[in-house]
Amino acid sequence: MDVTNKHTALARIRKKSGLTQLQIADSLGVSKATYSAWETGRAKLGEDRIVALCDLFGCTPNDILGYTKDPDGSPAFYTAQEDEYLSLFKALPPNIKADILDIMRYTTKAWRL
Repeated sequence: MDVTNKHTALARIRKKSGLTQLQIADSLGVSKATYSAWETGRAKLGEDRIVALCDLFGCTPNDILGYTKDPDGSPAFYTAQEDEYLSLFKALPPNIKADILDIMRYTTKAWRL
């Protein structure tokens, strides 16, 4: 397991989300300067903020802290391909998500028979 700098991981996750530092800072009720300090390591990122960031980004504390399975930045619990599946799934509207889940359940049951 690769351990990257948690501040580098935070910046990578933010950039992947397509959000700006200001947007995230506003969401968390902090200044842009405070958020920027978390990304660069100039300020300590507390437990409560890690949880809030995980909720915002839809990731795990391991992702925020930079604990990854692969050097390419894939989350600790998912392969790069599984991460892509999850990202694509999250982007779908609710009705399509339900259809995809039905297909997956049916296919998995049929495959196991």
